[in-house]
Amino acid sequence: MTVVLQRSAFVRLQVANVSSGVANGVVMITVPWLVLERTDSPARAGLLAALVSLPGIFVSPIVGGLIDRVGRRAVSALSDLLSCLSVLLFVVGEVLGTLGFFLIAAFAVLGAVFDPAGYTARKALIPNAAEASGMAVEKANGRHEGFFAVGWMLGPAVGAWCIEVGGPILAFALTSGMFLLAAASVRSMRVHERLAAHHEEHEHFFDGLRSGWRVLRADRPLFVFTIGLTLMSGMYMPIDTVIFPTHFESLNDAAGLGAVMSAIAFGVVVGAFAYGRLAKRLAAPVLLRIVVLGSTLALLPMGLLPSTTIFVVFAFLTGMAWGPFNPLWNSGACSLSTG
Repeated sequence: MTVVLQRSAFVRLQVANVSSGVANGVVMITVPWLVLERTDSPARAGLLAALVSLPGIFVSPIVGGLIDRVGRRAVSALSDLLSCLSVLLFVVGEVLGTLGFFLIAAFAVLGAVFDPAGYTARKALIPNAAEASGMAVEKANGRHEGFFAVGWMLGPAVGAWCIEVGGPILAFALTSGMFLLAAASVRSMRVHERLAAHHEEHEHFFDGLRSGWRVLRADRPLFVFTIGLTLMSGMYMPIDTVIFPTHFESLNDAAGLGAVMSAIAFGVVVGAFAYGRLAKRLAAPVLLRIVVLGSTLALLPMGLLPSTTIFVVFAFLTGMAWGPFNPLWNSGACSLSTG
């Protein structure tokens, strides 16, 4: 069947991209705030952060194969629709008066199951949307990352505003609408899309996963890089999912929490855009050391829990120092796939 392409395909993809970024940014500060508000227990907030990380560990490795077999638009739209429903469960639970810690944890973990698939499927759609819109893929990639970062930056501020005005439940209601908009935008795209060749050759699903694992293991620097990223992410996670929310919830300052999280995201955007120039002047190992040391040094003063203004300044510096990491990681992955 002939597909009539849309010049607006890339715009529609970016509507979904920004909407999802905002929605995830809202959830990032609203869930721990809700737990602390209902239980006054940082330990439970930490437990929830650990539980929410588990779905990504098990889902992420199979997402690529799922997209190859089901389709990029279908996986993206279905993932966002299910995310919308999982967030609506918070609203339903509150209306019914049953929203305690265990239901909050269950709904949060359920939502975390769908995020990796939607995020990956949208990135996989970039070449299709670029082709339909007559745009170079490299340019489309850069704009896609930039728009997602903007959404991720706006999300915490929007979440903080919702908490201040109407409480966490208003934030969840708005988030469900953002996920629904993302699903509708991707579903309305008309692009050339076909299943991967290995699907047509009936390669077994888990054989493909094992093949990818062997390729990664064969590149020792990238493999060590991946393990290092996993460990650093695990160590940092309690900071923005437990420590920051606990501090600002104790001050009843949702706006302060939103400002800090948005400052980190804004810093990441600045650092990421600076990567191109930095990469021309610095070798990858040197740049990696600067990223790790710089972000660590900028993060340390926040451990003293200073005033909100100083908090925001160091949050921005932390994000800016860390910003080149993702482009650096992408470059390593691309060199593996093209080497």
